[in-house]
Amino acid sequence: MFLKFQPLIYSVFFLLSLEVVVLKENWIETVAGFLIFLTILIVWPLTRKPRFIALPLFLSLGALALLSLIDNNVERHIFIILTSGIYYLTLMGGYRLRFYASDQTALGMVNLATLCTAFMWFTAALGFYLNYQVQYWAIILFIITIFLMALPSFCINAKDAQDRFKKKGFKIIKTKFIGIIFLNLILAFLMSQLLWGILTWPFGYLTLGGSALIIFYELWDVIRLHLRNELTLKKVFLNGVIGIILLTGILLTAQWEIIPRF
Repeated sequence: MFLKFQPLIYSVFFLLSLEVVVLKENWIETVAGFLIFLTILIVWPLTRKPRFIALPLFLSLGALALLSLIDNNVERHIFIILTSGIYYLTLMGGYRLRFYASDQTALGMVNLATLCTAFMWFTAALGFYLNYQVQYWAIILFIITIFLMALPSFCINAKDAQDRFKKKGFKIIKTKFIGIIFLNLILAFLMSQLLWGILTWPFGYLTLGGSALIIFYELWDVIRLHLRNELTLKKVFLNGVIGIILLTGILLTAQWEIIPRF
């Protein structure tokens, strides 16, 4: 079933928490603490797997940070509704994978939630860097968050691939958890370095966040396909072409902002 009471009611709590910030902006720290509490003490028992804490946690904090950068109230409410939908898919995906590790629908939910969380986190981080004084050591925190955001999707994709091949009677070399961590660290390091390059581009934080998401997806998808034993040169080439087209389209249609950034 697509609807479950627990994920739905937790998503309603999430939606109401963000709406509180719209009404009382000075409550943002209190709401952040509540969302952390909600994730660790309430959401985690729903999935029963520690690695699934990262997605709803960073989705919550990323949404809260990005919400504070939106000025228009109508846009804020639309953003809250969309984000709450993604939050529900995150919880629902983790909940379904708890009972059946090869649930393809749940796998898609977690993959989508990973990309949405990455977009919110990238955009919020870039927005804060461009609008407020942020220390350079924040790059270390950025590396950690990218690592934790991508880890759940890599783990479940590797597990799904192993289960599928095992059912078909094929022999497959099991991907060790340390190998997944190593690949995830490479992704986090590459994205953290590319972020500094993106910051020199003369665009607003939404354009930069979208560009960062496209680059993140290209790298993330290569690792995902590798873990699923589906990586081919053709797929990498096609993804690269699509990524270049999307990135070019975003940059050509964006408004330029020639301002000093460092």
